[in-house]
Amino acid sequence: MLKRLPSFFNLLKELSNHQKEYLLFITSLVVAGAIGTVALGFFLKILEDLYGQGLRQFDESVFELIYTLRSEPFTRIVTFITHLGGAVAYFIFIPFIALWLYYKGYNWKIPLQSIIVLFTAFLLNVGLKYFIARPRPGINLRLVEAYSYSFPSGHSMSAMAFYGFLVYLVFKYTKSKRRKILVSIVLVGLVIAIGISRIYLGVHYATDVMAGFVVGLSWLMICIMAIRSIEFYRKRTRVSNPDADH
Repeated sequence: MLKRLPSFFNLLKELSNHQKEYLLFITSLVVAGAIGTVALGFFLKILEDLYGQGLRQFDESVFELIYTLRSEPFTRIVTFITHLGGAVAYFIFIPFIALWLYYKGYNWKIPLQSIIVLFTAFLLNVGLKYFIARPRPGINLRLVEAYSYSFPSGHSMSAMAFYGFLVYLVFKYTKSKRRKILVSIVLVGLVIAIGISRIYLGVHYATDVMAGFVVGLSWLMICIMAIRSIEFYRKRTRVSNPDADH
């Protein structure tokens, strides 16, 4: 017990000397955890009522509303938007982001974090789809081909995870408040547009898209909490042991 006392006093000294830093770190974890928990609650509620009459009527109403907008020119635009939530777009965006961050002098680990968030979200989506096994809307409703199960929407979930992580990076590394708000609005709008495009194209129900959004948001918060914790630990370790990097 006595051997542990110096470590305990060192911890108190560390907390006393860096109160603001620890407070911001803990606050960020609490906020992310709260958002993730609420989002997960919505997902579980949708899953619980998935085959109920209420959600079935909701899906049908959304279909009727969106399908009235169908036209050949608009379909081309929507198809382009839906591709922004696909694998090809991510393979283009991630190297571009890596090059831009390198040019700006930021850490190379940031693009790697983006890849991890996106890839783990993809794996989670595949697991959920095959566990829940909800069939997609009828083939006669589809404007594009889709082969896997329907719930939750993979495009919606990956878009929320990837573009949501970009919003996090923008707020973390961009100094201009105006730019933060503008870029975030564009990215959030893109996520919503990608989700709606999946309904328009007839490959997902509205509840698939909603579930993809909330479970993607929940997973994004978990990833941000993990990344923040690792970064904070490494930073405090370097401060406490300046010779550790040598």
